Amino acid sequence: MQPSKILIVDDYKELRDLYAEFLENAGFIVVKAKNYDGAVEQIDSSIDIALLDVKLEGHSGLDVLAYLRKHRPACPVIMMSGFADKKSTIEALRQGAVEYLEKPINPHELVHSIKHWLDYHATKQENHRLQDFQAMHRRLQENEQQIRMANERLNFLLTSTSAVIYASDISDHYATTFISDNIKRLCGYEAEAFTSSADFRLGCVHPDDVEHVKNSLKKGLERGSNRFEYRFQHKDGHYVWVGDEIRIDKNQHGTLEFLGFLSDITEHKHSEEKIREMAYTDLLTGLPNRSLYYDRLKQAIAQSHRNHTNMAVLFMDLDYFKPINDELGHEWGDIALIEVARRLQNCIRETDTVARLGGDEFSIILDNIESEESACMFAEKVIHLIQEPMILKNSQYVLGVSIGINLNSHEYRDVETIMRLADDAMYQAKELGRNRYCIYRDKESGVFSEINAELKLEKALRQAISNDELLIYYQPKVELKNGLITGTHALLRWNNAETGIILPDQFLPLANKTGLIVQIGEWVLRQACTQNRKWKEMGLPIVPVSVNVTAEQLRHADFSKLVAQTLRDNHLDADMLQLEISESDLMQHASAVLISLNELDAMGVKITIDNFGAGFFSLQSLKSMPVHELKMNRSLIHQIGQGGDSAQIANAIISMGHILNHQVVAEGVETEDQLQFLRKHDSDGILGFLSSPPVPANTIAEQLKNMKSMLKLLD
Repeated sequence: MQPSKILIVDDYKELRDLYAEFLENAGFIVVKAKNYDGAVEQIDSSIDIALLDVKLEGHSGLDVLAYLRKHRPACPVIMMSGFADKKSTIEALRQGAVEYLEKPINPHELVHSIKHWLDYHATKQENHRLQDFQAMHRRLQENEQQIRMANERLNFLLTSTSAVIYASDISDHYATTFISDNIKRLCGYEAEAFTSSADFRLGCVHPDDVEHVKNSLKKGLERGSNRFEYRFQHKDGHYVWVGDEIRIDKNQHGTLEFLGFLSDITEHKHSEEKIREMAYTDLLTGLPNRSLYYDRLKQAIAQSHRNHTNMAVLFMDLDYFKPINDELGHEWGDIALIEVARRLQNCIRETDTVARLGGDEFSIILDNIESEESACMFAEKVIHLIQEPMILKNSQYVLGVSIGINLNSHEYRDVETIMRLADDAMYQAKELGRNRYCIYRDKESGVFSEINAELKLEKALRQAISNDELLIYYQPKVELKNGLITGTHALLRWNNAETGIILPDQFLPLANKTGLIVQIGEWVLRQACTQNRKWKEMGLPIVPVSVNVTAEQLRHADFSKLVAQTLRDNHLDADMLQLEISESDLMQHASAVLISLNELDAMGVKITIDNFGAGFFSLQSLKSMPVHELKMNRSLIHQIGQGGDSAQIANAIISMGHILNHQVVAEGVETEDQLQFLRKHDSDGILGFLSSPPVPANTIAEQLKNMKSMLKLLD
């Protein structure tokens, strides 16, 4: 069957295109015009229904309506307007418009109205055809020849129409007295099956729809006509949706009967379901959208208060999602969102609801939870699931999620307030470092004072970056046998105008929480390599420079490209750079950073595990990592010579490192006893105040220029 053709006339292009998109998705052919002239050009016999805006530039929509009434009087016209204009409404209906819709128009309501008037128009045409037949039948009774001709035409009418025509009495059984042969095309049964049994037609109605059908027939008897929809069983067992248009008439004996027209509307029903799904479902992830979520939240709130149970709302915003869109493009960003939706869907109960509210924002309704602790445990579970690495474009990415929790409160019962409070709590989680959850508290809870202090420090740190307040000191790494410098370690400092030099342990934890560590880390990398190039240009015997990196930096897909470009920009070989990642960071994020580590290793950049010995990094894990150097934990070195098992642990680390062909160095070396121990057990090098504290770049230049033993006083 040819799809119906719809004319849309609206001078707002965005609305015109939006209506067209929904109607095309519903299976219609759509033509568009922005004014009277454009509409007149489109109007011909192929237009089945018109959708006109009242307010147009130049001629109004009423002028288009008048043109249609003159040239296509049978074409149904629906008027629409953004103004509650009663005068225009009355005039449009007076001129023959079938309906008036006020903007903004719900897509489902628009599609439903159009289908209704198309069905009504088709039914009206069928009625005219049937009336023609009845008049013909009365005339043909007077003449046998006319009767023969009428029968031939009747047969043509009944077989050519798609609608099934039937007649039934008005008894409680609504027995079928006549039904056209094309009923077999609709449901597989012959016409005789309906006329031979009084209950057969109602017996084909879906059990859940029988009462609805009987009530609709009774209303039709009272009103003189009615239209209703229900499910009708096919002979093979499946159900089709039918539209039933009935009216009361008298048969040839003067007895009242129903004349009905059955049409298959299954395809229309499926289209309506698709439109309904579009209206309430997030098309990317398949999760409920904001509209459906808010409806379910209203129900959950009412049920919670009615049953005196607890509920919680979790408002979630993804962390570290923007780099995926920026680096890989929105297509891969969409894939990441689909994966996040899958993980969230898998961690909720049947009674809970998870929805995508838009962008990278999600929300969950936890229905009937036991306590605040239960909500917190669930939030921790979500954070853990979201943190699991995902492969995007052959690279590993790790997302985080900040969660705001609002527990059920008798004080607030409206959806908007509850969501706003959950949103406030989510921003608290962001401000406290991201990838965590916060429960909404009022100001008296004390959480705001902590937030304000961190916000003040974060603001100052951001200004430090833009005001060039950061600087780098360098600490030489010294080879133990001859005391010569074999490398330098870049150490960040903050030269604050108010407080002076600030050490990194006072501001780097906040930089990690806020994501500033990526920007700061890139600055340190570039500055350290630029300084090494300057030493080279000065003719100094340069040595590798070590730079600390975090898992946050390494899990970015383009980090190795950044390193390669930085080396090229400064004309440095890869062996002139060494990157250090802490043992704890590596233990926690090993799978997320392994790809970057392998890329750096293939490039020729050396990798050091910093602060080694503070955790419990397994030998098996160490063997699988592209590591070149172990830097022993400072506190472990400090305890050498003070009893305990620190000396044995240090010796074991040195031995293990050498077995794996790793260099082993010690940091924080301050005493001669520590030095002698490390020499005795063949440590490869040291950093510490015993050889040199961290110093400015010009001091390192002097040390490189002299190339003397940094340990000569202790030889």
